Amino acid sequence: MRDSMNLEDLKNYSFEEAEDSEDAIKSTHRNHSREIAITISYLLGIYDEMAKKRYEEHELYDEITSKLAQNEDALAIRHLNNIRTNIMLNFKWLSRSLRNITADYKPIYMLDDFVEDFKVLKKLDISIVTGRWDLNEYIKIINAEITKRIDRLEKIFPDWISFRAIKSLFIMPDIENESKKFQYNQKFYPFQRYLYWSEPKDMGYILYFDSTILEIAYRNAGEYFDDYDKITDASDNTKSAVSDFIDSHERVQIFIDGENADPYKVASAIYSLADCQIEKTDKIIVYYDEIYSSRAWQYLSHFVFDIPVEIIPVERISEDKSLVDHSLVVGVSKAVYRENSDGIILISSDSDFWSVIRSIDIADFLVMVETEKCGHSFKTTLRTHGVFYCYLDNFKTIENNKYFKTVFRRELEDIINSGFTLGNSREIFSNAVWLSRAELSPNERENLFDKYIKGLRLVIDSNGNFKIQIPE
Repeated sequence: MRDSMNLEDLKNYSFEEAEDSEDAIKSTHRNHSREIAITISYLLGIYDEMAKKRYEEHELYDEITSKLAQNEDALAIRHLNNIRTNIMLNFKWLSRSLRNITADYKPIYMLDDFVEDFKVLKKLDISIVTGRWDLNEYIKIINAEITKRIDRLEKIFPDWISFRAIKSLFIMPDIENESKKFQYNQKFYPFQRYLYWSEPKDMGYILYFDSTILEIAYRNAGEYFDDYDKITDASDNTKSAVSDFIDSHERVQIFIDGENADPYKVASAIYSLADCQIEKTDKIIVYYDEIYSSRAWQYLSHFVFDIPVEIIPVERISEDKSLVDHSLVVGVSKAVYRENSDGIILISSDSDFWSVIRSIDIADFLVMVETEKCGHSFKTTLRTHGVFYCYLDNFKTIENNKYFKTVFRRELEDIINSGFTLGNSREIFSNAVWLSRAELSPNERENLFDKYIKGLRLVIDSNGNFKIQIPE
């Protein structure tokens, strides 16, 4: 991580250039997660000592793999994959050895490259010994065992991931063609461990970041991966710059334009910045329109650690006129001139707030914007006048987003308790998602539907009344 910046350094620091420059130093690039890649490397049978050479986060690697080692299905697939790969790597030699029985002959399960794997499978009560010399028979049995167990591992992956794509990495569609493809392209496979790869090519170490292996898996399944917000986080420089902004001021407050900011992205940014002492922030103030803004803001205080949160609903004076921006400007002015705040973090992509930033010269501003909502001219204006900003949507989405699930569940409860008549389940579901104001991938929507809509139950309470129960 770079050295701490003083205030003048921060004013000259361009977040956009730092985030987007291909020639920037490593600490400037967005941080990529490795949890999925580590999980897949374990399941493919890559040896620990080899994998650790690639992953700097040894504690993370040990934490993930130690949990997987307690899962019998994960353990079985790891060792089945290892045997399958070692057979494919040594196919010719093994075929000759098994056909030419001599005094030195050993069955496959006693050979050095296989003995440990067979021991583990035996403990798991899995037998793949055929008693025949045909190695393809072993591969057929292994393929059947992997197919039988792979679906049981769906829960070890986040619910936003297409498990169909993950599954494709482990299912061998055709022994003969896959064996040839693997033989011709061994150098492209991670540590020469076999996985199904529709088009092997030089992509470096494909299990170094989650993004690369997920792109391959989705391509295998005929899908397209674009959930990068789930696996990448803001750069070290961005986090440090926000931390430095907070540290260089005596009293910092965060103001949020609830009409022009995504509540879940805000929560993710605060989660991600926790290590950067964002908890030193005096308070968070959210202004939102009760009718046209997400009710998720009402629950924000439960998901931002111990930072005090003020939620200020703003009524409309007419159907087409909101007073949120005016109320926020008044609130910022009060914070600066009455409460002596010298640092304001403004979360909004609305260029209308440039007027208050320009007019207040006794406090400094940091602006968090969303990439697609903020125009280039506004960002240029901010840079030109020495006001620094960063992208709200560059912060990694909270894993297992309890914030969204809480809001979604409340919205679904309201729909159900409003005395609705049973109709199309998809319409009820879509309405709850829309009210939650969340951006969900198709796979997330399907997983959410399966859990909360298909999981609805009709129960009878203690008074004998029928009630619809929503899964936790």
